[in-house]
Amino acid sequence: MTSINSNGNGNALKLYYWYTSFYSQRVLMALYEKRVPFKTQIVSLLAEEQYEPKFLKLNPRAEVPVLTDGVKVIPDSTRIIEYLEDNFSNGQFGQLTPKEKGSEESKTIQKFRDLLETLPIPALTFGTAIHPELVDNPKPPFTPSVLKQMKENAKNRHVVIRGHAEKAPEFQKVLMEKAAAVEHGALKLNRTREEMDEVLKEFDLALQKVELQLSSHTGDKSAWWLCGEMFSIADVDLAILLNRLICLGYELKFWAGGKRPFLETYWHKIQKRDSFKRATYFSTNAVHLTKLRGILKQSKTLLASLTAVMGIAIISYIIYRRVSKS
Repeated sequence: MTSINSNGNGNALKLYYWYTSFYSQRVLMALYEKRVPFKTQIVSLLAEEQYEPKFLKLNPRAEVPVLTDGVKVIPDSTRIIEYLEDNFSNGQFGQLTPKEKGSEESKTIQKFRDLLETLPIPALTFGTAIHPELVDNPKPPFTPSVLKQMKENAKNRHVVIRGHAEKAPEFQKVLMEKAAAVEHGALKLNRTREEMDEVLKEFDLALQKVELQLSSHTGDKSAWWLCGEMFSIADVDLAILLNRLICLGYELKFWAGGKRPFLETYWHKIQKRDSFKRATYFSTNAVHLTKLRGILKQSKTLLASLTAVMGIAIISYIIYRRVSKS
């Protein structure tokens, strides 16, 4: 499924992404916030399309998102957002960092970026699937069936990566290194309960620093965002983080019910922002869209193909209408 948001001159950026990917959502929100025209290409992680040769040529690590700008290929969400900020911040485009790079606001933004962008999101996400007793009421896209599948994926991910590495000699070294990191290193997904407790402490400490920062915005600063009057990259980071936490079912643990009132107020505020709604709304329907795309790929009859195409179109239209009306 490819959607196009043309810039009118034939030189649109192209984003390779997946609906439920945390890092894809960061880039989507930044793109919408900056009002940068772009095309999209879905890379289904559920169907393991990130291991297809044509995508590995873009990113040998088999990770989304990836942005292309003509012949330029930019992997990694942080690098992509910085590329957008460096190249699309004048005239018609929005800005997510202050013009004065040495200002106090700029330093505060960088401080919170360093804090939020280093949190172990994959460990939290897959660790929650392995230990569902940690959360209350997980929400789409993290349905019970999806969490069950993720649990199995977490246990076998290193084996899967090695299998794909053997089929792709050109990218074997990079994929083998990643498999080792997933099994025993920094990218480890199969966490024990004790290891998950440490992961949760890391998130709790980060959110406590966020709460303290938000609580300092009083008086005429009460309408400020995380780091100041400007809506910044740090706000994109925080918005997508809170969305991931609430979808997994961690809101009661981390902020809801008066536990962190300033963070709770921020969450209610950010949900109303158009860029946030557009970046996250598709994720709740990703499972249905994936099934339909699978039917489309495997269908051998015209009727089956038309049914799948119509299903994708209907779901996409419903999502578009809900977002545009909200």
